[in-house]
Amino acid sequence: MQVDAFGEGEDLVWVMGWGNVADSRHERWLIDQFVDAGYRVHAIELPTTTTDFQRDCVDPVREYVADLDDPALLAHSMGGLALAHVNPDGRAVYLSPWWGMHDLPLVVEPLLQLPIAKPFLPNSVEPETLGDLATEADATAPTRIAPKWIQTIRRAQHSLPELDADDRVFYTPDDEVVDPDAIVAHTTPEQRETYDGGHELFASSGREEYVQWVLDALPTRA
Repeated sequence: MQVDAFGEGEDLVWVMGWGNVADSRHERWLIDQFVDAGYRVHAIELPTTTTDFQRDCVDPVREYVADLDDPALLAHSMGGLALAHVNPDGRAVYLSPWWGMHDLPLVVEPLLQLPIAKPFLPNSVEPETLGDLATEADATAPTRIAPKWIQTIRRAQHSLPELDADDRVFYTPDDEVVDPDAIVAHTTPEQRETYDGGHELFASSGREEYVQWVLDALPTRA
């Protein structure tokens, strides 16, 4: 796990998604919005492959958050899976959390059952699925995935804890990266808000409006 901190002010922990890095242009745009709003942003980059999601993703996030004084909590995609398992006190805000997968081609499923921890299966993400501002350069997810990694992600999705009642979720019903039905199944109508764009709210052309929604959803600061 890698953490980069930006700005001064009250702490905001952002657990980023699979392949997200703080120096990518859209991720950095979102970080800058929070810095301008008066936060010190702790951008957490998670491992892109693991055979133990709890050990390598959940526990390090829990320990990092525990060392801060009541930070605001934000998570995107795979980061939303990790933060949900942390099950933190206080409101958490989730952006397109990876709580379920789309159905994969039947021919792929046998390969995903192999006990192989080395990434070798091809993976591609089309920029337009991330957002209409995204280009090929913004598709930073790995081009190979490991069967054991998919297995541990699925276990984490199947054991997802219940959310706190005041948690908030922003997602697009047309998300082609994560399964939006899993988001609906795990939230109440009061907890979720839809936006028009791709998987990455911060790479969608409506982001200037959407980021204000996210800021308003964060816990009120003293």
